[in-house]
Amino acid sequence: MFPPQFGYYRPSSLADALDFMSGGGVKPLAGGQSLIPMLKFRLVQPKFLVDLNPLRELYFVRDEGKTISIGSMTKHSDIVKDLTIKNKLPLLSQTASKVGDMQVRNMGTIGGSLSNADPSADYPAVALAYDATMILVSSSGERNVSAKDFFKGPFTTELKEDEILREIKFPVLEGYKFKYEKIVRRAGDFALVGMAVLAKVENNKVDDIRVAYTGVSDKPYRPYELEKMLIGSVTLDKIKEFAEKVSNSVNPPSDSRGSSSYRRKVMQLVTINVLKEVLGVVS
Repeated sequence: MFPPQFGYYRPSSLADALDFMSGGGVKPLAGGQSLIPMLKFRLVQPKFLVDLNPLRELYFVRDEGKTISIGSMTKHSDIVKDLTIKNKLPLLSQTASKVGDMQVRNMGTIGGSLSNADPSADYPAVALAYDATMILVSSSGERNVSAKDFFKGPFTTELKEDEILREIKFPVLEGYKFKYEKIVRRAGDFALVGMAVLAKVENNKVDDIRVAYTGVSDKPYRPYELEKMLIGSVTLDKIKEFAEKVSNSVNPPSDSRGSSSYRRKVMQLVTINVLKEVLGVVS
């Protein structure tokens, strides 16, 4: 299909872009990896696209000590290569290396992926595991929104029509073990089930653990209450019990990638295998 007719605006600055967006009917264009296909299928029909690619002020990785701020136009490939991210946000670095294929990683951006909020995308689960903060800006000001409150449903976020995701702040969690695992139907595909884990383990006991999933609900899912089961000494039986409970706590969608019941079973198996590896539990 062909996209609907729309106008194109190339702003000279972020302030210029925000002023243009205040008129309504405008969609921001980042890497275009999701927006362009959605335009072709006429799932979105904006009057104008405002191109964020010229705005160098949205391309950055800034070490702020206890947090790392990442500009929304930072590309997946740049996240993979950045040494600050690799050393201080290793889960994010690992996840970025698994996004799509090389072409997608060279074009797509972290802000575009998070703003699109595909229920099977990789970054949303990682943002939830880190308790990241989204900095949203418009011509009338800015506001901070936690990852927990940012994602509202399929392709739906807290972003208002005149707002842009400017940057994402990730807390630096020192000494945490980590892993992002996803099951795909074919290489480069969206996750059938994806799982992000951050765990603080001292003397074979879990002091803190963050578990988040993608592909199992209408938005990224983090089982905050069930996570408490994994604090302290963890055995294989405890992991299996957690995996069963967490897979029964969601109602995954059925689509061309797999049925709801199949996704739930895959979620259970992925949970067991990932937690065994991260927590060092031997069969």
